[in-house]
Amino acid sequence: MSDPDPPEPVGTAPVGTAPVVAGNAAPAVLRLLRQVRAGGAGSRFGGVLAVLLGVLALAGVVSHEVLDQRLVATDNIRERSAAALIAAERLRAGLAGADATAAAGVFAWVALAPGDSTDPARRRAYYDRIKGDSHYAGDHSGDGAGTRSGKADDPSSVAGPGRAVNEYSSALRGAVTALLALREIDPGGCDPVRDPQSTHCAMDRIATLIPEYVGLVAEATANTRAGNTVGGSYQTLASTLMATSILGQTDLLVSAYGERVDQDYRRATSGAAEELLLGAFGCALTGLFWTQFYVFRRTRRILNVGLAAATVLVVGVGAAGLVLLNGQQSRLAATQRADYRPMTLLAASRTLAFQARTCEFLSLMSLGNGEEADHCFASAVSALGYTPEGRPGAPSEARRRDGLLTAALAALPSESAARGGELAADLGGWLRTRAGAVATLHQPPTRSGDAPPVNVFERAVEETLNSSDFDNFVGGTDELLARGVDSFDDELRGAAAAVRLLSGLVTVLVSIAVLGAVLGVGARIREYL
Repeated sequence: MSDPDPPEPVGTAPVGTAPVVAGNAAPAVLRLLRQVRAGGAGSRFGGVLAVLLGVLALAGVVSHEVLDQRLVATDNIRERSAAALIAAERLRAGLAGADATAAAGVFAWVALAPGDSTDPARRRAYYDRIKGDSHYAGDHSGDGAGTRSGKADDPSSVAGPGRAVNEYSSALRGAVTALLALREIDPGGCDPVRDPQSTHCAMDRIATLIPEYVGLVAEATANTRAGNTVGGSYQTLASTLMATSILGQTDLLVSAYGERVDQDYRRATSGAAEELLLGAFGCALTGLFWTQFYVFRRTRRILNVGLAAATVLVVGVGAAGLVLLNGQQSRLAATQRADYRPMTLLAASRTLAFQARTCEFLSLMSLGNGEEADHCFASAVSALGYTPEGRPGAPSEARRRDGLLTAALAALPSESAARGGELAADLGGWLRTRAGAVATLHQPPTRSGDAPPVNVFERAVEETLNSSDFDNFVGGTDELLARGVDSFDDELRGAAAAVRLLSGLVTVLVSIAVLGAVLGVGARIREYL
């Protein structure tokens, strides 16, 4: 007979079985509680203090993490997403403005078409004014400021000492500067296989297409002279490339960065932060009340100064948290309505106005044969919320509400309403001037007695280029945009400062509350040692 198997040692697990962690942990906790209970009142007070300190520390850590996430989201709006959106809008406006200025330079030669019977001396004077325009003779460094309409007889645009900046070069340089700023704000490379519609790929495509556009404009400028239609053809090609390809990529950038701003706004104003703070400080108050009740039962002393002070501090920091977070949330919502929304709508309206200006010149340049340019002009003006004749709101009231400019003017704060009214008047004046030029081009040359016939083409050119309404509209838009950007930045800084203040209050007051709890319970521990 074989010997029986030896008995298994007590407390050891059978071979091949894993130890039950949960089953071993529970008895260990119970044994610890029994040891604390058997150790006397001093040990029990020490255990209560340890639990309370853990709850307070947990409330402080949770609050700090919540506030840190809220602060990061608020700072991201100003430093990254909104900064990228503003740079993208500047890129889009710079490119559209450069195209409008280039088209104005080509259009100015229409009045010198062959067959014109205008007095030669007058034609020569007009030729000299065109060659003296900043588009041809200005400072091509791109540094400085200038008008955007390409006026042919603006004295400030004549070459010479202190001559005006070349408007086309300046607008193009501003666009390139904005593109470089985007590279710094949103660094990274393009992955054309995995993400061809990324912002980085869009920036690469814009950087590739700008030299092609510049080359077409250079050909248009070189071939623009009286009786040569090649310059107009090159400018049409350049403007088509700008409208269909380059500005399309800037639209992608604006849309992507606008969505990032919206995401950061949602994170910076989410109600989850208030809920987590309430939960964290609710747990801390529960721990403090339970500790005071326990101390009262053991000592029959109603007031414990340390615990009472800790409770007041926790209530105070919780109330301050709700007030400051609600104030930050309200401030962000207010600046979104008063600054961010009007700012984005005005920026888009400015770009549309530049596109309409380009299409206006291309249409008038064709002397009545530019149906595609006419359609382009009408579409851009309709998107602004106006008719080509300068009336707001047609063809339907629904479209008026959907117009970018009409929506932007309606969203302006009360202090900017008067300036918005001036913008509407400037835009209407420009559109009416254009409508008058179109009507003039449909008139045959007229003769008054023995005087030479009136050149309707020259009159149309002068009416279009010499009107200051478009310049006033763009200048007013730039002014409101600059004011909105400054106000938006100030409000975001204020909202972030409120979160930083709350974060500091939480750290200081929770630390003091911990000290009060230690002093309050520690006094009872010393009594029983």
